[in-house]
Amino acid sequence: MSGTAIHDALRGVKAALPFWLGFFPLGFILGAQACHKGMSVPTAAAMSFFNYAGGSEFAAVALWTATPPLLLIAFTTWLINSRHIVMGMALSLYTRKLSTGKSLFAFFLMCDEVWAVSMQEISRRKAAGVPEDECFCYAFHVGTGLGFWLPWTCSTALGAFMGGTLGDLNQWGLSMAFPATFITLIVLMWPGFKNALPLTASGIISAVCSFWLASHWCVLLGTLTGLVLAALLPQHSENQAG
Repeated sequence: MSGTAIHDALRGVKAALPFWLGFFPLGFILGAQACHKGMSVPTAAAMSFFNYAGGSEFAAVALWTATPPLLLIAFTTWLINSRHIVMGMALSLYTRKLSTGKSLFAFFLMCDEVWAVSMQEISRRKAAGVPEDECFCYAFHVGTGLGFWLPWTCSTALGAFMGGTLGDLNQWGLSMAFPATFITLIVLMWPGFKNALPLTASGIISAVCSFWLASHWCVLLGTLTGLVLAALLPQHSENQAG
């Protein structure tokens, strides 16, 4: 790996650090809840290592029983993670030069936070005059991804290891880290008021549906709402945005 690539990877790790305050306690809560549901420490760690998507992992833990309904868990996980299809399509516009192996690894590391940070880096490079087909920095993306993936797995494992002795961690309000992290992502990716209707409508639909539907359906309906509005409404350039 060249010196430039190492530098970019370290920049990616550094970009992930501010989010640790949010996702490390969240992963710890996930592991503790998995422990209370009867998951072993290796099973909880493997879930975060291979699935690597917090929302769907919490749903899987909620559905976990002595004889887990694997098909239901798989379907629920797919519904919640379906938003990654849209995110992947947006990112794929800039990853066409990658080899198959690099592309697969890049998209495996693409959770919500990594996607947001990478897209912000792409916007920064565009503004600096970098050609569009060179705006995606693979080393930066990998550094950011590893900066989330490995600590997330470790925090889940630690929570599962210690969870049996700590009781219900939700009483400390640490679960607020989940919405706080996504509020931070919205601030990072704010498209301007004129382009924010799909984002706003998606959040409203998800919130309203949460009164009657399970979380995975809320995520799916919110995602579809945002997609339809984004396709139908005219987009305004960034310098026109309110």
